Amino acid sequence: MTSKQSARWLALSAVVLLAACAHKKDVSEPPAELVAFKPSLDVRKVWSTKVGGGTERLRLGLGPATDGARIFAGSHDGRAAAYDAATGREIWSIKTKLAFSAGPAFGAGVLAFGTTDGELVALDAETGMERWRQAVGSEVLAAPVITSDVIALRTVDGRLRGFSIKDGSTLWSVEENMPALTLRGNTAPRAAGGLVVCGFNNGRVGAYNVTTGEAQWEVAVANPTGRSELERLVDVSRGLQVVGSQAYVVGYHGRAVGIDMTTGLVLWQHDISSYAGLGADFANVYVTSDVDAVVALDRRGGEEVWSQDALRLRDVTAPTRFGSAVVVGDYEGYLHWLDAADGHFVAREHAASARITSAPLVVGDNVYVQGDDGTVAAYTVRSDASS
Repeated sequence: MTSKQSARWLALSAVVLLAACAHKKDVSEPPAELVAFKPSLDVRKVWSTKVGGGTERLRLGLGPATDGARIFAGSHDGRAAAYDAATGREIWSIKTKLAFSAGPAFGAGVLAFGTTDGELVALDAETGMERWRQAVGSEVLAAPVITSDVIALRTVDGRLRGFSIKDGSTLWSVEENMPALTLRGNTAPRAAGGLVVCGFNNGRVGAYNVTTGEAQWEVAVANPTGRSELERLVDVSRGLQVVGSQAYVVGYHGRAVGIDMTTGLVLWQHDISSYAGLGADFANVYVTSDVDAVVALDRRGGEEVWSQDALRLRDVTAPTRFGSAVVVGDYEGYLHWLDAADGHFVAREHAASARITSAPLVVGDNVYVQGDDGTVAAYTVRSDASS
């Protein structure tokens, strides 16, 4: 292990401990060294830029968002910017005095950020000008989700609330019991079919009417067991997905489940613990486990298809499907492309100089990523090398 790697390992260990053992890993074991391989996917950097300063130790919920033509990003020191998705050209940039901690989310011409100081902030997506802000009483560590009329926001105090997109007024609120000890980071809600789906620190996930907040269904993904508070951590992980009429979610010290969106019926379950969360396509669900194995599960029945263990303890993001591959980021700012069919490595790029916390974002032919150092970068795969 190099001195640089040793320093990063020590920093990572400190973060894990200070974040209430977010991964409950044996910190005496260093992160896996990167394995050498011959790339078989021709990955090219399209553009790279910086938005604001770094947030390497804070584990925030900041990550890029898009309207299809533009990429939006923000930083903890209050900067927000819009970039041309194809070229990276800056369209607008603003500097606020707000401590952005999650987002942005895009929808209905609005960008929504959460802040460390417990505020929900709406910006005009065309100009970056502030439309309104609303005090929410608690830090925000998960990006909101926006529908045509409602912004749904999850806060660290265990509440999911709906706010008017017009003026920020509170429309409804859902509150779950908070355990004595929780992981740092919250599940980002998803919206589909008139419902908002969200997970909570008590191991439950629910679907709620986006207009009224009325519960459609609630399911326990994990139940607390063990004697210590650490053993009883059951937070629903950062990332959940909705594909078609099904929701997919995974819990810490719990299981991955497929849920029918209409009825809340659990269609399948697979025992696996995760902090980072999962991604999904129409064939598989891809989970990053609590020891950073990337595991593919069959979307129809939850059976394991493959597992890639070579990124062990590298603080890997939730996976994102991109073309013929699955992409994840890690604590050193690397992006890894894994073959979606069997999980072997097909490409690797050093995208940022600090941890990539949020799952990569795919828009058209590009994949976008934000590092904790403020780097925002776009990558593509040459068409003659992709399948």
